[in-house]
Amino acid sequence: MKFNIVERVKAMRRHVSTRVSPYRALLLALSGGMDSMVLLDILSVLYEDNNLNNSDRKPILRAIYVHHALSRYADEWASHCKKECLRRGIAFTIKHAAVNITSNGIEAAARSVRYQALEKALSYNEVLLTAHHQNDQAETLLLALKRGSGPAGLSAMAADLSYLGHRLVRPLLDFNREELELYAKTQHLHWIEDDSNTDLRFDRNFLRLCILPPLCQRWPKFIKTVARSAQLCAEQEQLIDKLLEETLASIIAPDGSLRLTTLKTMNENKRSALLRRWLANLGVKMPKRVQLIHLWKEVALSRRDAIAQFNLDNRLIMRFRDCLYVVSRLPSFKDKQIYFPWPKESEYLALPSGLGKLYRRQFDLSSLLPEKSCISVIKGELQKNNTSFFSSIDHVININIEINNNHYNIINCNNSTAFKLTVVRAPSSDEQVSVRFCPVHGLLYIVGRSRGRKLKKIWQELNIPPWRRKYTPLLFYNDKLIAALGVFVTLEGKVRENYTQWHLFLTSEQ
Repeated sequence: MKFNIVERVKAMRRHVSTRVSPYRALLLALSGGMDSMVLLDILSVLYEDNNLNNSDRKPILRAIYVHHALSRYADEWASHCKKECLRRGIAFTIKHAAVNITSNGIEAAARSVRYQALEKALSYNEVLLTAHHQNDQAETLLLALKRGSGPAGLSAMAADLSYLGHRLVRPLLDFNREELELYAKTQHLHWIEDDSNTDLRFDRNFLRLCILPPLCQRWPKFIKTVARSAQLCAEQEQLIDKLLEETLASIIAPDGSLRLTTLKTMNENKRSALLRRWLANLGVKMPKRVQLIHLWKEVALSRRDAIAQFNLDNRLIMRFRDCLYVVSRLPSFKDKQIYFPWPKESEYLALPSGLGKLYRRQFDLSSLLPEKSCISVIKGELQKNNTSFFSSIDHVININIEINNNHYNIINCNNSTAFKLTVVRAPSSDEQVSVRFCPVHGLLYIVGRSRGRKLKKIWQELNIPPWRRKYTPLLFYNDKLIAALGVFVTLEGKVRENYTQWHLFLTSEQ
């Protein structure tokens, strides 16, 4: 029996090693409970034995505790996590995150805040690890059944997936709670018990304490078979993803919007599947069937000139001409917020109302190809600023570049523009730089156009949706308009041969 336990412990460690070995930088979400303490112990053993990754270099491993302040014991739990990490020589940090209870309940609110905190804590190229196991998978699938989810929802949790420009890995998903408990006891681990885990007001606790025990007593392999069903649903979804991949790519416009003309010719099932995948690619929470029906009727089928929108997952789904757009909540400007001076010594300018940060880099490109410097700027900013602007690091490092009128369009794997780099001449010593959000009067002469046009006409010709026009940063040198960031460059801002250039790009950092 003892030999069998030892082998099972070794097998669990080998499995975790296989799951995390492709990655060099790991961040463990540590709660102090049994599950995450088991994963912490396994990772620390692998770290000591240098079996965490396939590289010759020592991996980077750290843990984080998200402090919700929901329990009177939260400080004790944080101290416990810190002590256990210090004992193992693992870097540790605490992230405080206040929870605002929403209509979805405290469980959903805490989970949302926790993942937001984890997202902000992730460094460049760092992988997030969580200690979810098969019992969690069974609970997730049962909750999906309760909601009436389809195959995508019934796929429950993936073991390895893309997550807001990073990877999220669940190395223990193939093990049930009994196996984790056996490991914890044989390794003499210490863990905390969350006092809220017995509160039956929470759906997961109700399933864990009242529903799953009799099911497992009647059918001892119930947890494993439920996990297998989730895997089969996931495989079906992956197959559908592959079958629809080419069609989806063909109806996504270069700016990431969804073309409606072709979509309207399809039957409802195919159309809904494509809509769901387009929304998922943009990070929108999976809509309910009734929401998808309303979205199609109220927005997609609205008049071409109508200002139609649909609220979904704290975003707006809007139509412009024959395309659908996913738009973040639009900020409100105060009158005094339209003018922002940009000191030349500052490498970035924080924009108002959550519009992000505008970065600049100065180059003398007489000896460099634009494409090479473009890649250098993007990689450098990712490494330096830990921005989550991109959907995937790989999509940026392995980029395809389109050069168009002093803009470099960085194309991601979906053939949509993931990033725009605006290239303008550097200002002279007597020119003051500012960013403005304001009307511009008179005729403008822009790169790529032979005649002068009013700004409104330029927006229309370049197919810029109305909601983007007000929030597009306008770069000025003194009172001369140089560029609309990501849209156009004026002749005043055009780069001249052998002149010093500014490369400008916007990130979603706050």
